[in-house]
Amino acid sequence: MKILVSLLLITSIISFSSCGQSSSQQKQYADKNEMKVGGSCEGCEAIYESPTPFKDLESVVILPDFNEPGPKMEISGIIYKADGKTPAPGVVLYIYHTDQTGHYSPGKNAQGWGQRHGYIRGWVKTDAKGEYKFYTLRPASYPGGKAVAHIHPVIKEPGKSAYWIDEFVFDDDPLITTEYIDKMASNGGPGIVKLSKKNGILIGHRDIILGLNIPGYPKENSLGYESGLKVGSNCPAFDPLHLSGADAGKKVCPMCKYGYGEGIMIWINNTSTSAISSFTIMLENEIKKRGIKNFRVFLIYMKPASENENAATKKLISWATNLNLRNVAVIMVPSVNDEKTAGVYEINTSEDILNTVFVYKKRVVVDKFINISYDEKSFEKIMKAF
Repeated sequence: MKILVSLLLITSIISFSSCGQSSSQQKQYADKNEMKVGGSCEGCEAIYESPTPFKDLESVVILPDFNEPGPKMEISGIIYKADGKTPAPGVVLYIYHTDQTGHYSPGKNAQGWGQRHGYIRGWVKTDAKGEYKFYTLRPASYPGGKAVAHIHPVIKEPGKSAYWIDEFVFDDDPLITTEYIDKMASNGGPGIVKLSKKNGILIGHRDIILGLNIPGYPKENSLGYESGLKVGSNCPAFDPLHLSGADAGKKVCPMCKYGYGEGIMIWINNTSTSAISSFTIMLENEIKKRGIKNFRVFLIYMKPASENENAATKKLISWATNLNLRNVAVIMVPSVNDEKTAGVYEINTSEDILNTVFVYKKRVVVDKFINISYDEKSFEKIMKAF
């Protein structure tokens, strides 16, 4: 571990000592060629203050506080293109945060944004695999302890202006509540990082998706239609009545109770239960195979406006009973237009959208499918997302 840190320190020193294109030259070049995205972004210009030209940045950096007293931390991840699947090389990530007193303390002879962002800041650029990594101390909360401790990130991808994404925050922070999570913008994807300890260092991982929930970012939709939250989004809370499965007869928030693991949410619109019976049995058997503590399936039936609620409830319970569903959670929501359920998951109201399937891990959408066929081929395709 000491050898690794020493090598990284040498790399960091070389990186920060490099000469080349000045930050003002970088900014002038960017302004002439880039697409403006992200809206107002006060302080984003600090990304151009990198002492190392963007072209020479490494994918690993050690921030100046790492060898000072405090909880040492390693954060790594992959930055993906807007599809949420393809790694994005050559993306610059600028990060800065408070010191162990909760202040953005400027360094000696600080200039530019270094006077406000403090001396604990650094720049990395993703490698060919889209990977990045930085070493630092875990930041302290602002004095008074009323704000979630965080790391500020700014993204600069080729051809586009710099923009903010959600701050890096840490899941064991007592100020991170369900209400806090539901209010997160998830720009670039959720910023909540789960920490574990290894060899005396806190280890965390965060993947980032370019353009996710970023204003003015160009849309890429090869399907020709869209439905549901984007890949990388946080799955919101809602409290439906479960008609089958472990919580049958109860109102339970799927993500609040089971979001820590992984599973599938299938939002069904304008589809008869008979058409999905064999597919549902495949899902039931998959839960048995993987174990219900490891894998969950939520089948969410969006009631047509013409269907009576009591009649629909009885129909679904009877159907689930006949299929002997003990693990698949069948849920009914008022309609595809219901703002508190389908609305928060951004389900398309068009009758052409028969289903929207989310694959989630730790409450984050990691893949999505629209208008799948209820057959073995589609089943295998979804399972490959895990």
